Amino acid sequence: MIVCAIEDLERYVSLNKNFAKVVEFLKSNDIGSLPLGRNDVDGDEVFISMQEFEGKTRDVAKLETHIKYIDIQLPFSTTESLGWRSVDNLTAPSQPYNEADDIAFFDDEATSYITLSPGECVVFFPEDAHAPGIAQGVLRKAVIKVKI
Repeated sequence: MIVCAIEDLERYVSLNKNFAKVVEFLKSNDIGSLPLGRNDVDGDEVFISMQEFEGKTRDVAKLETHIKYIDIQLPFSTTESLGWRSVDNLTAPSQPYNEADDIAFFDDEATSYITLSPGECVVFFPEDAHAPGIAQGVLRKAVIKVKI
C-alpha cells in the first residue's frame, strides 16, 4: 500500500507498466469532473470508476481484494477512511472471488485505518485487502483500476 499526494504518484511509475499512463492522464485531465461510471484511459489496461454514494461506517464497510488490478483511490468531496488488512491474514470470506468483476469480500476486521483528504490517494496492491468508503455524507471518489 502507498499513501501519497496525487502529484507524488509520478515517483512510483517504475512499479507497474501502466502507472505512467495514470500519471499522464491525471496531469492532463480534471479527473474530478469525469462522469459517474466507467471512464476508459487505455481500455482494460487502465480505467477509472467514478463513484458517488452515501458514506459507510466502519462496521458496514467490508474488506475486499483484487487479483488482476491495482486500485488507486482518490476522494473528491470529503475525507474518506479506508480499512486495511494483509491478504495473508484473511480468514472469513463472505463472497468468493468473482473473476469477471475481479473482487472477493471478507468479514474479517481491518487491522488499521488511514484517512485521506481530497488531493491525496492510496494505492492498493493484490496483497492489500481494503475496506473503502468510510465517510460521513455523500462521498464522490475515483477508483483507478490499473491492470497488473
